[in-house]
Amino acid sequence: MTSRKSSRSAPDHGDWAVPYQPADVADLDPATADRRGGIPNPPLTDAVYRVVETEGPIHRQVLLRHLGELLYKPKPTKARVDTAVDQLRDEGRIAEADDFLDVPGRPCAQARWPLPGLTSRPVEHIAPAERRRALLGLVEDRPRTLGAEKAVAEALALFGWSARNGAARAKLMADLYRLRDTGAVTGWPDKLEPAEES
Repeated sequence: MTSRKSSRSAPDHGDWAVPYQPADVADLDPATADRRGGIPNPPLTDAVYRVVETEGPIHRQVLLRHLGELLYKPKPTKARVDTAVDQLRDEGRIAEADDFLDVPGRPCAQARWPLPGLTSRPVEHIAPAERRRALLGLVEDRPRTLGAEKAVAEALALFGWSARNGAARAKLMADLYRLRDTGAVTGWPDKLEPAEES
């Protein structure tokens, strides 16, 4: 059984809550690097795979932005990144669902909170599975002490969003309804707890 923690800060949650760790491509094979512009860049498909492997599930727009931060000259274009994603998907090395990319078959076991100084991701850039993992983790941390509204409020804080973020609040509440409807949480709406495992 996992320990239950009552702290409200992200680092004090169970091991389902981890800091968002951006990918690094510096160690990819320099022998195959693109040397235009004098700065070696790894092949784009290798860089795309590394970012998806490290940061997945990752939204396509976040992938493009992170690749732009990692690779210098030439800067990856949307068309080039889309071509690399299509190739990796066709090879079965990555999977895609609703503009989110990940390693095939990997369950979403963690929710990632922003490190201090990093911009929080907008709700549209966090996969529904990751948002649901956060909500379920909060309920697992404190069974029968959170109601639906409080669980949503704590998930907002975990992801670094304002309590006034109506779009995020609506998506999180929809995710919580989904967890309720699939039987993952019980005690609706005032004393949420994870469903008993069979």
